[in-house]
Amino acid sequence: MGHRCPVAGQSISEGNSVKVKAKSGSSIKLYAYAEEQDKIPDVGEITKNVKVSSVSSKGSTVKLRVTVTENRGRYSGHQAVWEFTYKIKKQS
Repeated sequence: MGHRCPVAGQSISEGNSVKVKAKSGSSIKLYAYAEEQDKIPDVGEITKNVKVSSVSSKGSTVKLRVTVTENRGRYSGHQAVWEFTYKIKKQS
C-alpha cells in the first residue's frame, strides 16, 4: 500500500515536519492519499483546509481518515482505513 501526505504542496514523510509560511487570514491545505499497489489499484484520498487563525503556539492535532475499498475479486467491497495524524503549531 502506497501513501502520500503533502502539506501546503510540500511532501512530508511519516515522523518528519515541514515549515509553512502563511498569512493569518489564510488556510493550510492538508492532503492524504492511500493506494493499494496491485494490477488495478484502489485509491482513497481526502483534503482538509485548516484556518491559520485556528492554530495556536500550543499546537493542535488534525486527523484525516482515508478509506480504500477493494473494487475487484473475491475481496471486493472490503475496506482498509488509514488514519493520518498531523500536529500543527504556530511558531513565535
